Amino acid sequence: MKKLVVLFLIAALLLSLAACGNETAPPPSGINTPTPTSTTNDSSAASGTEDQPDVEISGDLYVWIGFEPLAEAIIEGFNNIYPNVNVRYDIVGLDVDAKLALDGPSGVGPDVFSVGHTAISLLVADGLAEPFPASLQDMVKDVMIDSTVSTGTVNGTVYGVPYSVEPVILLYNKDLIDAPPATMEEIIETAKTYNDPAAGKYFMRWALDGYHNYIFPSAFGFKVFGPNGDDWKNPGLDSPEMAKGLAYYASMRSVFDVNYGDADWNTTIAAFHRGETPLCISGPWGIAGCKDAGLNFGTSKIPTINGVQPNSLSGIMLAAVSSYAKNFDAAFAFVEYMASVEVANMIYGVYGSVPALKDLTGVKGIAEDEWIVGMADQAQYTDAAPTIPEVKYLWEPWGEMSTFVWDGVLSIEEAQDRAMEMYEILLNAGGLSRFD
Repeated sequence: MKKLVVLFLIAALLLSLAACGNETAPPPSGINTPTPTSTTNDSSAASGTEDQPDVEISGDLYVWIGFEPLAEAIIEGFNNIYPNVNVRYDIVGLDVDAKLALDGPSGVGPDVFSVGHTAISLLVADGLAEPFPASLQDMVKDVMIDSTVSTGTVNGTVYGVPYSVEPVILLYNKDLIDAPPATMEEIIETAKTYNDPAAGKYFMRWALDGYHNYIFPSAFGFKVFGPNGDDWKNPGLDSPEMAKGLAYYASMRSVFDVNYGDADWNTTIAAFHRGETPLCISGPWGIAGCKDAGLNFGTSKIPTINGVQPNSLSGIMLAAVSSYAKNFDAAFAFVEYMASVEVANMIYGVYGSVPALKDLTGVKGIAEDEWIVGMADQAQYTDAAPTIPEVKYLWEPWGEMSTFVWDGVLSIEEAQDRAMEMYEILLNAGGLSRFD
C-alpha cells in the first residue's frame, strides 16, 4: 500500500509541473542532424538494457553536466553500450547558456550539454541547440512525461531530453527538530531563541537569489510575467504583490542575519549537509549531499506565510546537443541513453531527484522513498520557471533588487524602481522595449 501511495504522489508531482509552451521560432538549423541510427533500437533506450546498437558509434565525445558523480555514472553506463566512444566531461553549472554562446562558435564547446529548461528557447533562438532526429523525438515523447517533454520543445520540435524534475522544497534535519514547521511565522519566532549569529548558528538557511525567494512574493499573489508567464513587458518586479513579498522577505533577516553575498546556494546547503542548521530551503539537487553525509533528514512543502501556501519555482533539467558538436552520431546516442530506465536509476540513486520517465516502476527504491512525499506535497504549489526568451533579462534586476532590500541599501520602492529601470536597459540592449 505504501508503494502505491508514493507512486501516486510521484505521478502527481510530475503531472503538476507542466510548463508553458515556447514561442521562439527555431533558426534554420538541422543541417548537422545525422540520419537516425541507434534511435531505432527501442529496447536500448526505453528499457535501459545494454543491447548493442545496429551501427557502430565511435570517436570522441565532450559532455557538460552539473554534477560529477552523476556524470561519471552516466558515462560508465553509456560506455557499456558504446565502448568505442571516448567520453570526456566538464562540470558546468548555472552559466551553461552564457558559456555555450562563447565556446560553441569558437570550437571548444561540448557535443552534449545539460541545461535548465528556462534556457532552452534562448539557445534555440541563438542557433546553439540542435533539433533531434524525428525518430528520437518520437521516442522521447513516448517514454517521458508529457509536461516535461514540453519544456524541451520549441515550436513542436524537441531539442532536449528531460531527465530530472526539481521543485524548490524545504529540507529538515530530524536530529535537530522533531518535525518541519508548518508556518514561516513559527520559524521567525523559533529563530529568536535558537540563533546565535556570533557562532554562525541559524535556524534556517537558504540561497537569497530570486529563484529561491520566489516563495515570498508568491504568497501575496505574485506571478512572474503575469498569470500565464508570457508577458515580458510586465515582469511584475514593481507590482504591489512584489512589494509585499519583499517586505516579508526583508523581515526574514531576523532568521538568517548574513549579508546577501554570504548566502549563495553552495554555502547554505553545505551548512545543512554538515548538520549545522535544522532547516534549508533547497531542492532535489541538495538531497544527494544529504545522503552522502548520512543525515537523518526529511523533505516538506514550504511553510505557509500569513496562512497562505506559497508557490515555489520548479525546473526541469534537459540533455541537449550543441549545434557546434563535432560528433553528432555519438551525441544523439548519448541523449537517447539519457531517456533510459538505467539513467533514471542514476538520476534517483546518485543525484537524488525525480526522473522524468512516465514509468518509474523500474527505478529501484523510489516507491519506498519518504523524501519523495515532501516534493509531491510542494508540487501542488509550484510555478514552472519562465521559459520565454526575455527571461534572460529578468534575473539580474531581480537579484540586484533582492540584494538592495536584504542589505538595507535601498527602500523597497527604490529597489523596485531600479530593478525595472535595469530590466528596460537590458531589453534595450537586446533590441526590445517595454514601451514599444
